[in-house]
Amino acid sequence: MAKTQYSFGRLLLQIALGAMLVVGGIWALTGGGDFGCVALKAVFSGSLLKTLKIVFGVIELLAGAFLIIELFAGDIFGKIDNILMMIIWIVWIVAIVLGDFLGGSGLFKAGFSWEWLYGFAAHLIVLGAMLNLND
Repeated sequence: MAKTQYSFGRLLLQIALGAMLVVGGIWALTGGGDFGCVALKAVFSGSLLKTLKIVFGVIELLAGAFLIIELFAGDIFGKIDNILMMIIWIVWIVAIVLGDFLGGSGLFKAGFSWEWLYGFAAHLIVLGAMLNLND
């Protein structure tokens, strides 16, 4: 395999995204949830929601840990980290649609505001980081 040289910006992005996913996973496993869990809550309820939050929390936790471990150990996980990240992308895209556009404080119900634009931009930055860091 060819050696790849990463920029300092990519290093910071990988650390930040890995930490965010680890914290989001732990948060989901303890009953709360990040933006992805909010999207799950908008679609599901009851015991199915609880199960999906646990599954999503484990996926987030593993994907975040894998991102951080890869900084030191290289791509030792093969394609499993890519599969986990793709699941997170799908949930994140659904969360953007439900939360930023269709939800109670979304663009279509509450209208445009600077707060909405800022939140939407932050969600797109996270999605862009996920897509950029895919190997």
